[in-house]
This record gives sequence, C-alpha cells and structure tokens, in this order.
Amino acid sequence: MAQELSVWIELARAIASVVTAVMAIVGVCVAARGLNKWRAETIGKRKAELAEEVLADFYQARDIINAARSRGVFPHEGATRQKAKSESEEDTRKLNTYFATYERLRNKEEFFAQFRARRYRFVAHFGLEAGKPYDELHKIYTAIVVDVQMLIDTYNHRTQDSLPEGRREWEATIGRVPLENDKIPGQLDVLIDAIEKICRPAIQEAAK
Repeated sequence: MAQELSVWIELARAIASVVTAVMAIVGVCVAARGLNKWRAETIGKRKAELAEEVLADFYQARDIINAARSRGVFPHEGATRQKAKSESEEDTRKLNTYFATYERLRNKEEFFAQFRARRYRFVAHFGLEAGKPYDELHKIYTAIVVDVQMLIDTYNHRTQDSLPEGRREWEATIGRVPLENDKIPGQLDVLIDAIEKICRPAIQEAAK
C-alpha cells in the first residue's frame, strides 16, 4: 500500500512538472506573439508617420518650385545678384528677373536640405524604388538652377536679331513661357501622384 502511494505521489509530481513546463512554454509563446504584434504596430506607425512627412514634403516642394517659376517678379527680387559694371538699367532688370527664380529657391534651401536628408529614411523603409520621385524632383530643381545660370552667362553674347542656342528652352525651364506651354507643373503633378501611391497605403493601414 505504501509503495502504491509513493508511486502516485511521484506521478503527481511529474504531472505538476509537466504542467508547469507547458504553462511556461505557453507564456513564452504568448509573450512572443505580443512582442511581434507590438513590433509590427510600432514599425507600421513609424512608416505611416514617415509617409505623412514625405507626402507633405512633396506637396510643399511642388508649391515652392511653382512659386519660384512664377513670371511675376517684384522690383526688389534678384537684387542679390552681383552686377557687371557694363550693365545698363535694362540689362539689370532682365538679369534680375532671371536671377529671382534662383533666389527664391535659395531662400528655401533649409527646407530642401531637410527634404533630401529624409530620402534615406524613406528608402530604408519603402525600398529603392521609393527613391525615384526624389530623384526626378531633384532633376527638375537642378535644371532650373542650371538654366538660370545659363541665361545669365550667355546674356552678353546675344545678338540683336537672334538668341543663343538653347535660350528659349532655358527660359521655358525657369517659367518664362505662357502657362499653357509650361510642362513642369504637369511633371510635378506626376511626381505627386507617384509619391501618393507609395505613401497612402502605409497611412491608411496605420489608421485601421
């Protein structure tokens, strides 16, 4: 009788040990699932916040570039340009008008520096393809800056009856053409559409 009781006691202890081990395993699994869910939610939230920031950046960049290319120029704009001694008043007015486009962009350089810096985080979260809208916008920005300089540099080489080769194209780049012939606003809208397709899903997913 004593021997049977001893066996039952040992069996009970073994069962208790098994139950304890199973509960420990279950606890670990539950904790792991909770951790994975928390990690996924945290990453999703961070991606959504970054997507919102990037989308807002592109909206603002589009507005800044469109404003910089505006044909209306105030008298004081472009005055930071270094004048040549041989310039007439008409020369100064014309060249300052060109330079105003660059000046407006330069005044927003802090924004564009932050804009470019955010690209690396964006690509890290959304992949290399997500960097293409950044690259395309940079091309537009650079083309405007370069063509402003080309217009100024070639101005004194003009002739009375003709313009230097490429001058009309440069003027179009910086916005000195009628609105109906201006291609850059449409190009910027295409970039906005592309970045929205990348950012919107992450924003909407986090909002669920």
